[in-house]
Amino acid sequence: MIRMIITDLDGTLLHNDKSMSREIFPLIRQLREQGICFVAASGRQYASLREDFLPEAENMYFIAENGAVLADGHTNSIIDLHPLPVEERNRLIQTARCIPNTFVVACAPTNAYYESDDPILLDNIAPYYHRCQKVDDLTVIQEEVVKLAILNIHGTKQFVYPAFIPFAEKFNLAVSAFEWMDIMMPNVHKGLGVRQLQQRLHIKKEETMAFGDFMNDYELLQEAAHSYAMKNAIPEIKEIAAHITEYTNEEDGVIRVIQDLVLNKK
Repeated sequence: MIRMIITDLDGTLLHNDKSMSREIFPLIRQLREQGICFVAASGRQYASLREDFLPEAENMYFIAENGAVLADGHTNSIIDLHPLPVEERNRLIQTARCIPNTFVVACAPTNAYYESDDPILLDNIAPYYHRCQKVDDLTVIQEEVVKLAILNIHGTKQFVYPAFIPFAEKFNLAVSAFEWMDIMMPNVHKGLGVRQLQQRLHIKKEETMAFGDFMNDYELLQEAAHSYAMKNAIPEIKEIAAHITEYTNEEDGVIRVIQDLVLNKK
């Protein structure tokens, strides 16, 4: 029996234009009526996720910032977070500043901060960070920062990740999309959030279903016995998932699996 369903957003639940199917909110209500918990797991900030799911947010949990923030939509409160040490955080920011065509977003639990007015940065943060603020210097932020999101539209795997290899033993470097790389504390990832929810709600791995498409979903899928890589997922994710969806994110592959196998609507 499935008791918890967790899905990534970009490339998974969302269409390529970042829209969601209008079927998602009735589906979440039907799951709730059957006692099944629905969880959104994303690199996006909690504030953005809550707004995106507002009709049903109070009936959900959220694994935000790729696992650095865990939030309870019922109480609109943060359950757990994993801040970066200030000195190390600033070294990471300074490293990113030295890479051409690269921008940094410092992600606090309820807000995000950036330094540049470059349209490339502003266009790319808008879908993910609904609450954000420009500052003159990211290294003087007083708030706890749980994640650094590094943007390079030419590809972070090629142009950003190599510069951070010296930090790989101390931090989790997650290439979360072609143009984004996230830096978090070690062992912080979506899978950590899943384990915390399983313990909190007394749900077993065998009762958990999860969907993902990219490398930042790797640990997420490993914490669910019923793991699904999207048809459009990268090969590395398809290799470790128990199943592959018949349909892509553009074809609402997540919703189709839930309707057919959980709600028995086939």
